[in-house]
Amino acid sequence: MKQDPLGDVYFRFLRLLTILETTPTFPCLDSVERKLLEFIAMHESDGRGPLVSETIYSSDIGSPATLHRRIAVLKKHELLRYGDDIDGRKKYLELTPKAKSYFAELGKCILKSAKVT
Repeated sequence: MKQDPLGDVYFRFLRLLTILETTPTFPCLDSVERKLLEFIAMHESDGRGPLVSETIYSSDIGSPATLHRRIAVLKKHELLRYGDDIDGRKKYLELTPKAKSYFAELGKCILKSAKVT
């Protein structure tokens, strides 16, 4: 049976990701933390990180308590930080350089897996 070439690309990506996740410098994230980081990154790519309250209460990733805990974990891992609004009353979530490096590594895996061998 012949395999779909796009499926092959995806499976090569998963293999590369599995190898990358075993390196000591790559952050070990669970699925909720990964989705939360992706949610924040998507907002940042649209212009500005999301508000903390917007992230916790309008997300289908998890309950507000779960997301609050996961934000603390991602801060501890230095993958995100709080950004202040002009008047300081609103708190935004921002990716750190370490988080941007994380996404750059994922991008390299995607490009490498898409190359035809």
